[in-house]
Amino acid sequence: MLQLLAAAAAAGLVGGLLLLATGVVGTRRPPRPPSRFARTLRRAWAGEGLSTGQRRQRHLVQVLALATVVGVWLYTGIPAAALIAGVAVIGVPWLFTAGREEQRAIDRLVAIEVWTRRLHDLVNTGIGLNQAIIRSTRDAPPALVDELSDLASHLRAGVPTTEALDRLGARLADASADEVIVRLKLHSTDRGQRLVDVLERISEGIAEEVEMRREIWADRADPRLTTKFMTVLSVVVLALVFANNTYAAPFAKPLGQLVLLLCITVFVGLLVWIRRLSQPTRVPRLLTETSGRSRSGGAR
Repeated sequence: MLQLLAAAAAAGLVGGLLLLATGVVGTRRPPRPPSRFARTLRRAWAGEGLSTGQRRQRHLVQVLALATVVGVWLYTGIPAAALIAGVAVIGVPWLFTAGREEQRAIDRLVAIEVWTRRLHDLVNTGIGLNQAIIRSTRDAPPALVDELSDLASHLRAGVPTTEALDRLGARLADASADEVIVRLKLHSTDRGQRLVDVLERISEGIAEEVEMRREIWADRADPRLTTKFMTVLSVVVLALVFANNTYAAPFAKPLGQLVLLLCITVFVGLLVWIRRLSQPTRVPRLLTETSGRSRSGGAR
């Protein structure tokens, strides 16, 4: 067993040196856009796309997780227990925020509906599209204050309307918001169907979606409660086990740690699966993340 650990440590050291050399010297391969996994990892670890306060909070949790790993390892002498404790510091709050994230999404959707109705009223007065957008950002709903303020700033700075709307779509990353943005972009380049009628239909559709998602959110309360209960129960049991050296002794051996990690992995996978059941299905966006172009081409 010691030979296997030594071999694994040596392989890790060699791999680390190779990665370090590659990072310093570089490669001849042309740079590629980051993969989907790399983007997800960057958002999860570095907080890409989050506000300054949210990034600061995430970094604080990461530091706390690292300190927990060191503290549990020193107290128990069991690396698997330390790893589980560190993952729990990051994962438990994430499991508890399933309903909160959906509630924030609903609040954002309500704000989009309010902004669309306000934009509809302003366009109906006969003013130009750019001026209507700028005026609609005043007294913006709290959930959209930052995004709409940036939109107004871009338009005042002379940024083309389509480009400013693309930036707004990239920040919101919401299928319902894309419906509004696509219509505004089309109207800015091609005065087709009356924008007032289109905005009215979109706002009514968003209002119906809000009611539907609120009902779904209420119906999924049981899976969220199950996830929270099982999470708290598992954390309490593990804390009691590793706080008692007699109970934790079997897990100090390599085989015991392997079994422990396997069981915890399966259990966490079940919790994540239950959490996903409590989340709504993500609707495909109309605008791509890169170009902001409509997937439906010339849809009016």
